[in-house]
Amino acid sequence: MTTAAESLAAGLPRLLLAAERLAHAAAPGMHGRRRTGQGENFWQFRDFSAGDDARRIDWRRSAGSERYFLREREWEAQASVALRLHDHPGMGFRSTPNLPSKGERAVLLLLALASLLLRAGERVALAGITPPLTGTAALKKLAAAIGGGGDARTDPRARLIAFGDFLEPDPVFSGPPGGAVVQILDPAEWEFPYTGRIVFEGFSSDPAIEAPSAQAWGQAYRARIGAQREAVRLAAMRAGQTPLFHRTDAPPATALAALYLALSAPRPAAP
Repeated sequence: MTTAAESLAAGLPRLLLAAERLAHAAAPGMHGRRRTGQGENFWQFRDFSAGDDARRIDWRRSAGSERYFLREREWEAQASVALRLHDHPGMGFRSTPNLPSKGERAVLLLLALASLLLRAGERVALAGITPPLTGTAALKKLAAAIGGGGDARTDPRARLIAFGDFLEPDPVFSGPPGGAVVQILDPAEWEFPYTGRIVFEGFSSDPAIEAPSAQAWGQAYRARIGAQREAVRLAAMRAGQTPLFHRTDAPPATALAALYLALSAPRPAAP
């Protein structure tokens, strides 16, 4: 079955150019992300984890606690950011020809965010597909890898940004705290504007569903999609991720700014 990301392959050069333009337009309003490092300024304490140098434990902060804490300073070598596109045929949906599909908008935001992060010196990966990449050529490599396979190991410390419509029941998100979940929906999926006799066709082998009077379904549908957005919000928060919601008829710059702001916040401690 052809997935939404695979169907975008022919349009990737256009989306890559649009993403670079979006990132360039947004960049003047974006402040640099605070990162830990070898500087002199204290930034935050964080939990000691496997692989950390025990000599960096702050014993005064750890005293009287069952946990060990590290004192971090700005500009320490940082874990990468991993971007994940939840791809399935339904991401190809658009309610009108003048709107982008959900998959197109997801790829645009993914690449624009990657462009901003790479300009800031971050290491960016496609989760499970590419290793962390840096430098001026990285964005084209990330774009070329979209829709493909891979077996790259995702850095377990990486902040994970997930893009998708997340319409499956009981969504579950994973990854270390400090990432984000971006639910992308078509405006028709928010509002259910249909009236009269409508035949709804699926993106798989599911049979079509006929609504003799579609407006009669509106109230129940809007309640259900509202409950789904709430399920996404709660699942993201349980995983320590920032939940964000975007419609394909809204300016992508708004979602990009919210994403960058979410990543600029200090990483919360794991529960």
